[in-house]
Amino acid sequence: MAVRLVCWNEDLAKERAKLLKEAGISVDASPLKPAGLIRNFRENPPEAVIIDLDRLPSHGREVAVALRTSKATRHLPLVLAGGAKEKVTPIRRELPDAEFTDWAGAARAVKRALKRAPQDPVLPVPHMERYAGSGLAKKLGIAARSVVALLNAPEDFEITIDDLPEDVSFESAVSPRANLVLWFVRSRRELEETQFLTARLPQGAGLWIAHPKQTGPTKTDFNQNDVRAAGLAAGLVDYKVCSVDASWSGLKFARRRDPLSMARNKR
Repeated sequence: MAVRLVCWNEDLAKERAKLLKEAGISVDASPLKPAGLIRNFRENPPEAVIIDLDRLPSHGREVAVALRTSKATRHLPLVLAGGAKEKVTPIRRELPDAEFTDWAGAARAVKRALKRAPQDPVLPVPHMERYAGSGLAKKLGIAARSVVALLNAPEDFEITIDDLPEDVSFESAVSPRANLVLWFVRSRRELEETQFLTARLPQGAGLWIAHPKQTGPTKTDFNQNDVRAAGLAAGLVDYKVCSVDASWSGLKFARRRDPLSMARNKR
């Protein structure tokens, strides 16, 4: 049984796999298929999972959190390698029993993780108490009994419990149960992940792409027009805009409807 490498760039995955194999570690570095990725881990559990945080760290975090929150995979040893400090620090807080390392020490970290798989892992469950903002749930269209995937949110982002409808649950990754996705994007490079995220968007789910306001404290290299263009290129259509808070604006998207299916529905 091999250690599974999660890396979003095929050429880089080959380099990472070579590094681990040279240290005597059997590695599965086959190309990732986003659809059903977590289900594949449940059905074919590896000895351990090593996740590259140098590329698409938000996706790497989503995979790690999803593995920890699933009963079938939460005891898998996790190693998270690379990544910028400001990106890795909040992930460390969510996953304190995972191994964190740079790539030079990745093989040693994998061997440590294999020796001490977590028996009672900390579950990174999102807490509603953190999400506040008067009237925001209504503006975002959060309905009763819905599942909201909250991705890459800033630490001070909140929705008050009093503002939420009944039985709303939050997830830190996009699952088939999600009715609404709220994704915070800070750079043009992150925005380029729209196509990848759209591929995982459940049928009928809405997608909010939140971006820093031009007048806010977060400096960025894109604007709302770029957000709209990225959504359209991914096969989405935008139909709603709102101010998320003093620092963030949001653009809401849905999948573009197939003209043939629309014509059939009118018959």
